[in-house]
Amino acid sequence: MRQGRRFALVAGLLIVALGASALYIVRSQHATAPANTSDTIAAPTFVTVNSQTALDEELANATASQKIAFVDYYADWCIPCKQFATQTFTDPDVAQQLNRMHRIKVNLSENRPDDFALMRSQDVAGLPTLDFWLPNGKRHATARITGFLTPQAFMTHLRQHGLVDEVKSE
Repeated sequence: MRQGRRFALVAGLLIVALGASALYIVRSQHATAPANTSDTIAAPTFVTVNSQTALDEELANATASQKIAFVDYYADWCIPCKQFATQTFTDPDVAQQLNRMHRIKVNLSENRPDDFALMRSQDVAGLPTLDFWLPNGKRHATARITGFLTPQAFMTHLRQHGLVDEVKSE
């Protein structure tokens, strides 16, 4: 009988602890949520491709619209790729700049022979790799990024390579 009470007490405490943890998580998410969503910048959306042909078509679309093409070579299993998606690309300053570009994600998650051929043709040695193609259809020769960058480092990189479109205040 005594062991049954002890088990019930431990089970009850565990349930209370789980409930308190869930409440803490919910409240902390509400505390960090933006107060006014009209002031936030939408996270950029990407056109996802997984072939050289599809990549070439999207690069041609960017050239036709006279936009910089931002190409993100990524894989679902790549942790730094996920960090870019959740930390860097969602930053308001970064999102504002990326939303002015033609955004392309090249999905290399499946490790298919075609994926490796695409990596060779684009000279991608590892993930994540980010490229910038100029509106004239040529790859920016020195702007390639390999490895993770914080939002601040990413913005610095864009400025250093002349890829920032500064917003004029009115």
